[in-house]
Amino acid sequence: MSTISSEDERDERVLSELRSDEKSFLSLLPGRITDYLKRIFRHSKREIGIVLDGPNLLRKVGGRRVSLKEIRKKTEKIGHISRAVAILSPDAPASLIKALSNSGFEPRIVPVGDIHVAIAVEVMRFLKEDDLDVIVIGSRDTRCLPILQKIKSEGAIAIVMGFEPGFAVALKNAADEVIMLSLKEAENTNEGR
Repeated sequence: MSTISSEDERDERVLSELRSDEKSFLSLLPGRITDYLKRIFRHSKREIGIVLDGPNLLRKVGGRRVSLKEIRKKTEKIGHISRAVAILSPDAPASLIKALSNSGFEPRIVPVGDIHVAIAVEVMRFLKEDDLDVIVIGSRDTRCLPILQKIKSEGAIAIVMGFEPGFAVALKNAADEVIMLSLKEAENTNEGR
């Protein structure tokens, strides 16, 4: 009986020392595990960032195009959209920029050759500054493959969204999840974009 009480006393002393040193359970864990646990308990829904490759995903194909409402609706099924950015080339029409802004996307206009660099920069902002759980890349282009791999290596969920024809198989295979979009008849108004 005395052995049990001495063990209890020792355990109490250790706990008291931990409390006096103001060390919490989380402080004893490595940094990445701590960050992961904080993310899990932050909200009931996963925090999502969307980056759209504007020239690749938002163009008309045979008089049809993707609906911005569909992009948001399908993404909201996964979790809470914290940030949504659309990378555009300088020749993007004003109506597209207005439709993106009205749909909650932040339009970013970059020089033509820098589209994929801008996508990579936004993804790193999402991962490092915003600490998001899920990153959705809207593109059909294989040049986004290293970006998806980086998202996964940082511990976030990598989702790719796109439509056929021309949706790269390598992107679909590299992503944790694939969201297929449909093309709808293009309208002359900004509504329904």
